Amino acid sequence: MSRMPATIRRLLNSDRDDIMEISRHIWDGHDYLLCVADKWLQDQNCHFYGVEVDGHVVAVGNLRLIEDGKTGWMEGLRVHPKHRGKGLANEITQYLVRKAEQLGVQRLRYTTANKNRASLKLAKMDGFSKMVDMAVFWHLNPEQLPSIKSYPRIEKSNPTRVYSLLLANPTIVPDGVLFYDWKASDVSLQNLEEIGKTHEFDIALRRRKLDSLSFGYPRPEPEQTWWSFTIYAADSDGFLSQLSHNLKRTSELGFKPIVCAFETRFEKELKGVPWISKEHWRTRLVLLEKQMHEPAGKDGKSTTGKPRKRKSRLARDANLPGRCLPDISYEPLEPRMKSRNEELTE
Repeated sequence: MSRMPATIRRLLNSDRDDIMEISRHIWDGHDYLLCVADKWLQDQNCHFYGVEVDGHVVAVGNLRLIEDGKTGWMEGLRVHPKHRGKGLANEITQYLVRKAEQLGVQRLRYTTANKNRASLKLAKMDGFSKMVDMAVFWHLNPEQLPSIKSYPRIEKSNPTRVYSLLLANPTIVPDGVLFYDWKASDVSLQNLEEIGKTHEFDIALRRRKLDSLSFGYPRPEPEQTWWSFTIYAADSDGFLSQLSHNLKRTSELGFKPIVCAFETRFEKELKGVPWISKEHWRTRLVLLEKQMHEPAGKDGKSTTGKPRKRKSRLARDANLPGRCLPDISYEPLEPRMKSRNEELTE
């Protein structure tokens, strides 16, 4: 009996069982897609598509519009194990790129782990560029760290104040890009307010200038809630102080597991923490971007009428011709990185 050809279509509530079946095979059923699929199916800003074969959805991917529709965020790409190696990840990725063009998106973005070879292999075909990376570490049962007594007091803040402080000292956030919960967005009041809907901000000042910043939130996972947070700091004292602060916050909230994104220059500081081994922080989070259309000029029209080409700031590190593309998983980090790369290779 011949198989029916694969078709790509928008996902419906009736596809939920197939979506859950795909997710069940990722990280032994601990995939975060289980926690967000229902929201994506209902969100008008989400374009959640799947590949259907013989009446069943066997691959999925989401395009979420953010920043007033200017940016398309790609996430949640999954392929059922029985259908890997057939190019379905590439098909649905290219479909989402075309969808973004139809929607007038100016750029596409996503984050992935630097060790995801399948993602980098796809990258060569679709013109994404590596923009900036961050280090990531996680721990299922972290211990406390002593605070640095000489460091300024860490205090609660809000998006408006944080934005004002970042305008005065923009070097705190390299490249002007905020990483949060496996996502990234440019520094703007609008984006900080969006992050503030779920995250809490903590700052420290020196001579009335921003010296360190962290923001975190309770990240739901199928088995337990994680405290997910990001740290930016002027120096190692600021980094370690914010880390100590967030570990205390985790304990106060009754959580155990943590996942933290931070600047790569602070990786060496983790070597001095006895309960953090290298396997907990060997991964980096990479932001990739594809420019779709040149931003409009003063007259509201494109200055050239053609997509703008943007050279990667970190292309020298990519070992690729300045081009990378979305991960075959577009997914958040879990403490199962070894099996993850094996499972998600097309």
